[in-house]
Amino acid sequence: MNQSQVLAYLSQHGAMLDADGDVVLANGESQQELSFEQDGHAVLTQFVLLKVHGDDAESFLQGQFSSDVKLLDGSVAQWSSYSNAKGRMQASFLLWRIEQTFFLLLRKDIAEAFRRRLSMFVLRAKVKVEVVDSVIVGEYLAAAETGRPAFEPALAGTAEHAVVSIGEQIRITCLGADEAAALPQFAGKLLASRLFDAFFIRAGIPWVSQATYEAFVPQMANLDLIGGISFRKGCYPGQEIVARTQYLGKVKRRMFVVEVNADECTAGMDVQVEATGEQAIGKVMLSVPLAAKKYLALVVMQISAWEGQPYLAGVPHSQLLRLEAPYLIPDLQEG
Repeated sequence: MNQSQVLAYLSQHGAMLDADGDVVLANGESQQELSFEQDGHAVLTQFVLLKVHGDDAESFLQGQFSSDVKLLDGSVAQWSSYSNAKGRMQASFLLWRIEQTFFLLLRKDIAEAFRRRLSMFVLRAKVKVEVVDSVIVGEYLAAAETGRPAFEPALAGTAEHAVVSIGEQIRITCLGADEAAALPQFAGKLLASRLFDAFFIRAGIPWVSQATYEAFVPQMANLDLIGGISFRKGCYPGQEIVARTQYLGKVKRRMFVVEVNADECTAGMDVQVEATGEQAIGKVMLSVPLAAKKYLALVVMQISAWEGQPYLAGVPHSQLLRLEAPYLIPDLQEG
């Protein structure tokens, strides 16, 4: 799918690409206007699709990622992550397999650094890590009942037209360069690309970006709660730290869906409470503006800090309100 086709599609729907390559509404309509009661779709320019292929691809990735790559059978996708030796995530992504090729959906601002790093460890293995020339579209289906958990993504289609369903309400379509000349019909009205992140936030799906690079171990971002960590597979970078966190101690930080009332709220901002002074007790993972001085965000923070009144560091009068989690957070229930 070439750039001119995408631009034509955006123009037909009153949208354009901004200087960062993200989709914005050309008529100036506020990105803050979002309803969870209406269908919508977005060209997800904040994401990149990578593919890993070659005779040794499965065994290579099994030794790199936190999930059990061998369970991918062409009908499901899985959440996964890649960490440094200290267990800190350098990337989190949606992973699936079609025949002998593995596909990874991850944030654009970390994609090239991650591709280069993963390629460093290929050595003599028969593996290639490449960027896929693709158009990525997310759909939100408001009326759908959430019968399938978000941690069991279903896969359908081909390498040139793959569709991953995340629960019943989020669907991601990845169209290859050789697919049809025109984009197919998608649900609802076209949204700004960054606005679609609100649906990921509401579903409790963590995406590591440049702002949160090496900030969290996988459990802090709830990857163990959505099937993104296998505790039965062999070694991978950071596995010792991840396993130790699981079996030898309680997870003291978790990721929460939060409403933030503040003048600003962006990924990477620190969270504090008065009891600990200037010491950060958390960090914003992902944030979307919903209205003036109102944001929907994923925040990783100390569970015990909810006993105080958490706020954003350097943002006067900011307030964080914990919303209902889309899945059970056991550490919160215990404490």
